[in-house]
Amino acid sequence: MRKIYLIRHGEPDFPGGRSMCLGATDLPLSSLGRMRAAMTGAYLEDADISAVFSSDLSRAVETAQAIGGSVECDPGFREAYFGEWEGLPFDEIRRLYRGLYEKRGAHPGILPPGGEHYDECASRFSQSLKNALKSAAGNIVVVSHSAVIKAFLGELLGMEPDEFMSLSLPCGSVTVLDEDGGELAVHSIGARPLPALRDGLCRTFWDCVQLPDNIRAHCGAVSELAGELCSRLNFAGLSLDAAVVRASSLLHDIARASPHHADAGGSMVAALGYPAHGEIIRRHMELPDFDGRIDEAAVVYIADKLTMGSQRATLEARFAHSLRKCITKEALCAHEARLDRAREVGRAINRICGKELVI
Repeated sequence: MRKIYLIRHGEPDFPGGRSMCLGATDLPLSSLGRMRAAMTGAYLEDADISAVFSSDLSRAVETAQAIGGSVECDPGFREAYFGEWEGLPFDEIRRLYRGLYEKRGAHPGILPPGGEHYDECASRFSQSLKNALKSAAGNIVVVSHSAVIKAFLGELLGMEPDEFMSLSLPCGSVTVLDEDGGELAVHSIGARPLPALRDGLCRTFWDCVQLPDNIRAHCGAVSELAGELCSRLNFAGLSLDAAVVRASSLLHDIARASPHHADAGGSMVAALGYPAHGEIIRRHMELPDFDGRIDEAAVVYIADKLTMGSQRATLEARFAHSLRKCITKEALCAHEARLDRAREVGRAINRICGKELVI
């Protein structure tokens, strides 16, 4: 028996951020989509994959490439063609086809005008899968798209269109089939991989967002210091999760190029399925709710404040450096408040450890 991993591609890079009816329209992956693809690659590292097949559309090919090895493209795996709705933003479809759009919301098996029939989707997908299984021995991966995978599953399981189109296949999800003697059985449908955020995956995320070298060096330095502080605090009696601290430190500036980068980075990492890490990242610039307790977020926060570039620094030196950017009275007051908060966190850590670790 061997396994077939049917993977839906990662999130596409929609122009202007407007979600659209994306069938045969070709779009690349977004930064989030590339990160999602990297997670799939990490999930399949030990799956003994013999071959990787993909739709010929960019978002699928990029996802397949993240899994590793050579990729064989087959247009039979591409997404359904959605007729008059193809490539239109959903808010425009809602305006132009209000009645049909609302009816399809209640009955998702309804086809858009001129759309490819589900039987045709299932037929071409099934034939391409048979060809892939003949050409490769062992476990295989097929990277494809939501509607066409659903149509294939509907044919395999004897489901009606409303039923199979209601299946949940989020971006980056994995559907697993077992194949034995030419017979296919569904093992699981639409599960999203959630591999551990080890150093290698975190650094791959850096590549996905094209993080500049100086920010990578800063994140690495913060993670080293945060790890040291975490060890000291745990030795003193706390029970902090060192793995969460390290991964959150490595990713704390993952959205450094974005406005409000702490919120943007936290939202991105949480959307990938790591809400605890996302919350720590969101709080690494400010700790407005600090009540004297030292948790993982406080450790990442203070490690960031004790690191200038890739070098360690005192709180006074770090804040003296940032003071030069404050040119209004309001900015100066906010700067002083942030320094007072950092001193407060530092005093709490020093008190727990019985040493002047934060100065």
